[in-house]
Amino acid sequence: MLKRFLRRHLPRRDQLDGRWYLRPFRALLSDPGLWAIHRKGVARGFALGVFFACLPIPGLQTVATIAIVIWWRVNLPIAVVGSLVNNPFTMVQIYWLGYVVGARLLGWETKTITGELSIEWLLDRIVQVGLPMLLGGVVIGTLAAGTVYLALNITWRWLTVRRYTRRNRRRT
Repeated sequence: MLKRFLRRHLPRRDQLDGRWYLRPFRALLSDPGLWAIHRKGVARGFALGVFFACLPIPGLQTVATIAIVIWWRVNLPIAVVGSLVNNPFTMVQIYWLGYVVGARLLGWETKTITGELSIEWLLDRIVQVGLPMLLGGVVIGTLAAGTVYLALNITWRWLTVRRYTRRNRRRT
């Protein structure tokens, strides 16, 4: 059931072969493991995307996700969808939570923003803000990725067992 839904809605490799901007990466994207829809590949891909979504590297989450996905050979479209958890609506909350968690782990006091938030303000305080945000992002990303991985695995197995039991009931 979940597999049919994913097959229907995710792009296929042959659909992306004709895109001019993907031609330089055709050899990398030809691996069938990147497009296979099975429980482990989907769960690992989505968890990987969610992990990178929690890291404070705005705009590079998807690029980092794709690089690791190609190396680990898990489902590419699902990983990209997982990395889109961090979007303009959730970015501030995720980064703020990462900063608070990282500051608490380091034993630092959390700072409040005084004055106007700008690039100059951030560059002046990059170590004070960036280090806790990175540490907190890794911790939150690991916890979120583990939770997503377990939830997808359990859901997939439950749906599979339910489908087989229904099929066996119909046969008898």
